[in-house]
Amino acid sequence: MRSLIGSLAAAVILLVVIFWGAGSGQKQAEAQTVISAAKSTVSALQFFYQDQNRYPSATEFLDQNVMLNYLSSFPLPQLVSNACSQTFVYKKITENSFQLNFCLPVAEQGYQQGWNVINGSPSGN
Repeated sequence: MRSLIGSLAAAVILLVVIFWGAGSGQKQAEAQTVISAAKSTVSALQFFYQDQNRYPSATEFLDQNVMLNYLSSFPLPQLVSNACSQTFVYKKITENSFQLNFCLPVAEQGYQQGWNVINGSPSGN
C-alpha cells in the first residue's frame, strides 16, 4: 500500500512538473515571437522614415494599408499575458523619434518580463 501511495505521489509530482514546463516553454516561445516582431517593427519604422522623412502617426501605425508597405505581417501579434493586457504600444514622440513599448510574459534575450521600450530616431538612438 505504501509503495502504491508513493508511486501515485511521484506520478502527481511528475505531471505537475511536465505541465509547468510546457507552460514555461509556451511563454518563452511567445516572448521570442514578441521580440522578433518588435525588431521587425523598428526596422519597418526606419524604412518609413527613409521614405517619408518622418515617423508614422499613431493613426498611420494602426492602419494596415500603410504598415503592410513596410511589414510582411500586420497587425502585430497580440499575446495577452498576466503581465500585460496588450502586447505593443507605439508612440510618435516627434517627427524624428518614436517609442515602441512591448510586453513580455517572461524575461528573454536580455529583456525583462513585462514592459520594455525601444526608442528610435533616424540615427538609431
